[in-house]
Amino acid sequence: MTDATVIVPGGRRFIGKYRVDGVLGEGAMGVVYEGHDPDIERPVAIKTVHPHLIEAAGGQEWLARFAREARAAGRALHPNLVTVFDFLQEGRIPYLVMEKVRSTTLEDRLAARPPLTLAEIHAILRQVLAGLDCIHRAGIVHRDLKPANVMLTEGGGVKLTDFGIARLTAMDATGAGMVGTPSYMAPEQFAGGDVDPRADVYACGVLAYELVAGRKPYQGGGVEALFAAVRKGDVAPPTSWLETPPEGAEALDRAILKALSVDPDDRFPDAAALAEALAGALPAADRAGLSDTFAPRRRPGRGPEGTMLGRLSSHTMLEVERQLVARMGPMGRIIARRAAAGAADAEQMIAAVLSELSAAGEAQSMRESMLRLLADAAAPPATPAAAAAAIPPEELARLADLLRPHVGPIALVMVRRKAARAASSRALTEALADAIPDATDRARFLRDAG
Repeated sequence: MTDATVIVPGGRRFIGKYRVDGVLGEGAMGVVYEGHDPDIERPVAIKTVHPHLIEAAGGQEWLARFAREARAAGRALHPNLVTVFDFLQEGRIPYLVMEKVRSTTLEDRLAARPPLTLAEIHAILRQVLAGLDCIHRAGIVHRDLKPANVMLTEGGGVKLTDFGIARLTAMDATGAGMVGTPSYMAPEQFAGGDVDPRADVYACGVLAYELVAGRKPYQGGGVEALFAAVRKGDVAPPTSWLETPPEGAEALDRAILKALSVDPDDRFPDAAALAEALAGALPAADRAGLSDTFAPRRRPGRGPEGTMLGRLSSHTMLEVERQLVARMGPMGRIIARRAAAGAADAEQMIAAVLSELSAAGEAQSMRESMLRLLADAAAPPATPAAAAAAIPPEELARLADLLRPHVGPIALVMVRRKAARAASSRALTEALADAIPDATDRARFLRDAG
């Protein structure tokens, strides 16, 4: 790799030959940038990993392993996989260049809309299993199949992401040697041992169970209790949670519970076998029918910058979420963020939240609480000129230096964009902290920023 990453203040930003246009998403492990390929003139997504995690995982040895598995993932081509285009390394920071997909995640779909029909469940699982079959034939085990890694495209398709590199990028604090998300991990994966495609069959069984029953097979009690329950393997049939079991419930339960077998030898031998069993138990799957169901809904001309979600500090947003979670349960967080993302001012946000409450007394109490919480955000945001004038350039540079280890080379760009909307240096610091997903890193940034 001979190209140097070029970040020019006030000019274009590059990772290798790829222009960086913004941030698509951020997580505990790293950042996904929106990029542009100048040779083919196409949009791309560029994923990287936080430097401190690389060092903690083994430094140079980790980077070499990342490169090998990234290239293996790039050779797996299938309509139900997010395509890996390129792999780069700038210094000790790796970048994975991938297909940019206009999509939402299955996780978001499950949280935001009514339950899926059995035909929709079949359409999703059939495509998930087709993608798994492709990577398994290429010698790759996903290791971290979960709703957040299942992309639902505008055209009604399903694409798996993060396959093959999960062992490198999913370094959850679940114990030495373990990789994956605990609720979806096979017993042998929990033990930190070697896994084969049957671990993905197990994870798909958990996913199928969740889609059918509306809950995971094992819940609550922390990681140790979950591990004990998974090893025991005592789980109720998924259709037993439904008020009215569907036609073919016994065959459906049998297929899903077989996929969830504790002993890998008792599971389906591969993804194709599980797909065949589900096909005999679920209604016919029509991929085209997913198009309207999963296309992301966005209000034209409105982005986060012009909404309450873009204006509220991380502390205020968290308090609103806590208020709603206390009244409505886990859905409260989703309702709070959805209301903030669709509201141009505090009144609109409050009205959107209150529309989800049925009791008049509860609505009035919530309105008073939210009015107090949103008082600082009721006024229009500061103009870019006023905000920029209020924060000295040297302060912006200092904050960018503190932020860079957490978000990578786009730190200065992010600082300048958020400074244009921040009413004070403190408000800017809080907005930047909100871009750091890890709670420990966020606290360290706030402490160092002062």
